Amino acid sequence: MEQLGIEPTLLLAQVVNFAIIVVVLSKLLYTPILGMLEKRKAQIEEGIAGAERIKQEEAKLASRKEKLLLEARKEGHVILEEARKLAKEEEKQIIAQAHTEAEEIIAKGRVELEALREKLMVEVRRESTGLGVAIAKRLLDKALGSQQQHAILGSHIKNAESLGEKYL
Repeated sequence: MEQLGIEPTLLLAQVVNFAIIVVVLSKLLYTPILGMLEKRKAQIEEGIAGAERIKQEEAKLASRKEKLLLEARKEGHVILEEARKLAKEEEKQIIAQAHTEAEEIIAKGRVELEALREKLMVEVRRESTGLGVAIAKRLLDKALGSQQQHAILGSHIKNAESLGEKYL
């Protein structure tokens, strides 16, 4: 080895020095660095696992959100249908009430019309009876005497009254 320019004592001293440095560095630097790397690896794995949990929670929350939105839409449709049904029922009630009121107004009008017709009929009968009596009196005045007039007039008045009662 000396021919290569290597001194064995120096080589041995270098090997011992290297071994001491490896042991010292191993104890002082390598082990703590490996520990820190292991801790960092654990933190990274924990972070990845946490991120996965968060993704799963996010997926669950998104699913729940969709379910809640779907339920809210269904509930909204149900409420809307109920409102439509109530509106139709209210419309039917209003229409029925309007028909009832219209029928009542028509019935009152018919009653009033019938009462007016009866009143007019009575007035027409009175007037016609009065006119008939006046015409008969004038004719009788010209043709008959006073006593005969009273007898005929009385019988005609009785006949007219009985006819008037008959039509009343």
